[in-house]
Amino acid sequence: MISWLQTNLQKHFRFLFIILLGVVIVAFVFTIGAAPGIGDGRQDIPNLRFFEFELTTDSQRQQFFNEAYYSSLLSGAPMSQEQLNQYAFNRAAALHLANIHNLPGPNTEQLTKHIQELGMFMGPDQTFSRDAYSRFRDEIRASGQISEGQLSRIMEDDFRINQVFEVLSGPGFVLESEVIEELKLDQTLWSVAVAEIDLNEFEPEIDDSTEKLEAFFAQNSFRYTAPARRVISYLEFRALDYMSEIEASDSDIRSYFDLNQSRYTKTVEAEKSEDDQNNEAEASETQTVQLTFEEARDQVEFDYKLDQARELSRKNAESIGLAIVELDNATDASQSLSLERIETLAEQKDIQIKHTTPFARNERPLGLSWSQNLIATSFQLTENHIYSQPIIEGDSTYILVLENENPEFVPSFTTVEAQVKEDYRQEESRRLRTEHANQIAAELNELDTSAFKEAESKGMTISEFSNFKRRDTIEGLDSGLIFSVMSLDVGDVSNATIREDKGYIIQVVGKETPAIDSSNEEFETRMTALAGNYERYAVSQYISKLASDELVRAGLATAPN
Repeated sequence: MISWLQTNLQKHFRFLFIILLGVVIVAFVFTIGAAPGIGDGRQDIPNLRFFEFELTTDSQRQQFFNEAYYSSLLSGAPMSQEQLNQYAFNRAAALHLANIHNLPGPNTEQLTKHIQELGMFMGPDQTFSRDAYSRFRDEIRASGQISEGQLSRIMEDDFRINQVFEVLSGPGFVLESEVIEELKLDQTLWSVAVAEIDLNEFEPEIDDSTEKLEAFFAQNSFRYTAPARRVISYLEFRALDYMSEIEASDSDIRSYFDLNQSRYTKTVEAEKSEDDQNNEAEASETQTVQLTFEEARDQVEFDYKLDQARELSRKNAESIGLAIVELDNATDASQSLSLERIETLAEQKDIQIKHTTPFARNERPLGLSWSQNLIATSFQLTENHIYSQPIIEGDSTYILVLENENPEFVPSFTTVEAQVKEDYRQEESRRLRTEHANQIAAELNELDTSAFKEAESKGMTISEFSNFKRRDTIEGLDSGLIFSVMSLDVGDVSNATIREDKGYIIQVVGKETPAIDSSNEEFETRMTALAGNYERYAVSQYISKLASDELVRAGLATAPN
């Protein structure tokens, strides 16, 4: 994850960062294989579709959950792994409703307002922070992990989802006591003691017998699915191959230079004033100056020929593309155009047809630096339409032809036994560590406040944090832990929370709740906000039911008894 995003999440939403980052790629696996009534270890891979979303291949599932992940990230809402799984399907159900109700995407003004209300971009005063937004965009550009276009589409989809809630929401009703309770929670001063357990010292015995591993494999077979891979035949029309056919007169080159003069510059040392020359400590400065035609002539000639070669290569590609279409139209209606006939056409036109190595949707063909556009187009080809239109990529133009496809399959247990064993041991270790930490939490719950602070004798590290509110940013204490004690009273001990190789148990040492009534200056504002939340909750329940029904229909879950 990009560095600023990582820092921000670790500071404010560490629970979200650690859980989501580790599971976003395999979230679908757990939903299919681990949830009760979901998955049966079958070897045949069906065509999976959830409303309009295709989930058959690994790359489709990855995109499905990645979009939900970034959506939740932008909203600034902490989620557990289970919550993220449900959120992804609920989000898809809401988009389905947006589609059937023809709810439009945002215009520029609406999208700007939506972005300014996202939790990720809120400053300490809970208003939009332009600095936070700028840092986020800079890091997104630098990381290359997701494009700004993809993020924009996710935000546009989320805007449409908000429109679904507005269309379906009814009037909400909030009790005065609920508003007062919320205000009290915001203003309550907490003091806690946090016991940190080093779980590296806990090494449980794990039964990794073949019987256990086979059962785990059957429940999680989707984790080991080999994705579909395609072999693509392609015709490549490289501009460089046509350079020798281009002739350039002096007037052509001169005209090209005049039209593109701003491209031909050089950097030189800036002229210094007399004062600068006398100041040896002054750092040298540079300036950009325009090249003359004579200085730039060789480069101008090359650029002119390359531009002309690009145009020629594209015309040739279009000519061959048209010939393929005509060949297709001349094919008997009961048949499809075959690769062999396209190869024959290419041979007649003296064009080399090349072949890729097998590759999946999330891979590049071996030895080729293909763009995502070429890869995506490769997987849009079908048996009934095996060729693409000419595709311009840089200085080349491509025509892609489907050669063959190795379908997605689940390998045998013996083939992936080593990986299954590693995954199973990790899962069991996580489960046993959680049980161990919760057992310690139960023991600490029997201690009084002073005794809890002395629990270091049991090998734990104790940290104390005093007089903070639940929305405060506390150095050394992440928000996930803060919210885990909201329902506790003085002396109570929380369940264990696991963070990688650490376990955290919290005891409430102090809790000062202020006296608040309906005369509080924030009462009306909070009441309006809660009413809106209740409206959205009712719609959320409807969408959740819609998603659950679709999971059953798609064969991704069994109907409840």
